[in-house]
Amino acid sequence: MLRSSFRSLLSRLVFLIAPALLAQGGTMPPPPLLLIVREEVKPGRGGPHSITESAWTRALTKAKSTDHYLGMTSLTGPSEAWFIMGYASYADWETKQHELDKDLAFTKEVDKIAQDDGEHLTGTRSILATYRKDLSFGPDVEIGKMRYFRVRTFRVKQGQNKAFEDGVKTALAAYGKSHYPASFAFYEVAAGTGSPTYLVLRPMKSLASLDGMDAADKAFQEALGDEGRKAMPKIFADTVNAVDNQLFSFSPKLSFPGPATLASDPAFWTVKAE
Repeated sequence: MLRSSFRSLLSRLVFLIAPALLAQGGTMPPPPLLLIVREEVKPGRGGPHSITESAWTRALTKAKSTDHYLGMTSLTGPSEAWFIMGYASYADWETKQHELDKDLAFTKEVDKIAQDDGEHLTGTRSILATYRKDLSFGPDVEIGKMRYFRVRTFRVKQGQNKAFEDGVKTALAAYGKSHYPASFAFYEVAAGTGSPTYLVLRPMKSLASLDGMDAADKAFQEALGDEGRKAMPKIFADTVNAVDNQLFSFSPKLSFPGPATLASDPAFWTVKAE
């Protein structure tokens, strides 16, 4: 039985990144399918929560699970822990859900861990989202060398999907023309929250990369041209209900990284036994 299955039994929200397919580090494309699980952590329970998460990692490692994930904690907004798992397809997700069903010792152990984990949480939400390469920008990144994630959530008005996506594609052309110094992956939510909703995920090596964005944004505006600068605000005002922006920090203690991620930076991702 998969981690996501267990966490759904006892309120587990995991935001999932692609399982590593190679034993060497390097760039990886965004996974076609993400399971996004998000945990609301009680105030003052961050430390105990990370200890419980480390128990999950030990159990999965001992059981030789192949369902890897990266965990991160919020730097802004509510006190939350997000977990990221990625899959090649719905069939791959289904297979990973059931890979440990017959391991009764593992099932018993994670049931206990899940109960302990629930003591630190006030709620969870799971979201399934599909990759939209046509709306994404920039080269693939080496996720194991990233330390932060910016997550931007667009809640789009009913019936305005196409107009919204056309606006994004107009912006993409300007990003390319201005040589925008960032990569981001666009995902469309398939289930788990109100639809239509889009997630924009931007990995970063350092928060310092945000310091130089004024110049990059100015170049982007110039690349839009006069007509684009006039049209873009109206397009998004007509198509978007709300936009949420959050910053997260990757946490090795909350993660079960795959071989490729681990190989990218073993010193960062390897957690010493306590």
